Amino acid sequence: MDRTIRFTDIKAAMQEAYEHYKDDASGAPSPKVAGMNEGMFGISARLADGRKFDVGHTQAGFAMGAICRLPIAVQLLTQMKVEDLVKKMGFGPKGCGCGYAVKPEADKPKKIKGMHRHGVRAASLIEPIGDSDGKMEIMSNLMTYLMGSSPILDDKLYEAATKANEEKNIVNSYADTGYELYDDAGLSLDLYTRLRSMLVTTEQLAEMGATVAADGMNPVSRTVVFDGSLSASICAMMAAKGPKHAGKPWLIMTGVPAISGFGGGFVTVVPGFGSIAAFSPNLNEMGVPAKAAMAIKEILGKLELNAFASARVTVE
Repeated sequence: MDRTIRFTDIKAAMQEAYEHYKDDASGAPSPKVAGMNEGMFGISARLADGRKFDVGHTQAGFAMGAICRLPIAVQLLTQMKVEDLVKKMGFGPKGCGCGYAVKPEADKPKKIKGMHRHGVRAASLIEPIGDSDGKMEIMSNLMTYLMGSSPILDDKLYEAATKANEEKNIVNSYADTGYELYDDAGLSLDLYTRLRSMLVTTEQLAEMGATVAADGMNPVSRTVVFDGSLSASICAMMAAKGPKHAGKPWLIMTGVPAISGFGGGFVTVVPGFGSIAAFSPNLNEMGVPAKAAMAIKEILGKLELNAFASARVTVE
């Protein structure tokens, strides 16, 4: 049975969650961003109809981290069918196989420490192949349409990450371990590093999430960003991966697709409803911005929002 909630209830739930968790100082920031945005905390909501509400430090910029995989997914699903993306990313062997053979354990590539290999592989698929500037321009334009404004590259963070990649010899590790990429390794690693080093706000993340929730139309700018038929696959990818190492527990407890990054950002998508994003620099032992995640979990619970529920929610 469909149900209706009031926009005032959304604002009240957000304000209560903010007050409940604002003084929580548990966890510690990632060494990559230590000393950045210390003590800050913000929550933003953007509904599929364009209404919005913010509380706390919602204009503070923080590193996008793994959240960049959300716009990457949008771009890749625009370029190819979801079945092709699943196959190229190698997501099938543990399940149905999706039409290709399971690799023997001895033939599987060793894990590469220091940079998420699946993220780099995804970046290698972005077209135009072999064109670093072209790839970055496409991604910058896409993120601007998704978020309503452009994220900003943190030069210091990008330079430090690039130096760490060089010290760990990550570029050569892909060839040494037999890990398949679809473009030059150095170019792909640099692109993914650059995207992870972009600074965003909770307001931008919530607008991006709401664009996915609204079937590809940015509900604030009213711009059609991507084919709405892709939203279901994008949400499914978010749900399958989840926030850092807490994907399965989070999805079971909330039923809402989410993704997080080492900078402290956390964004959710509820199809047809909108998005709630939060930020807190301190991470727990699993690498998740716990204060942000706990606040959003509380909000989702109070509003009874669940992407898997049969009831569709209308906001009055």
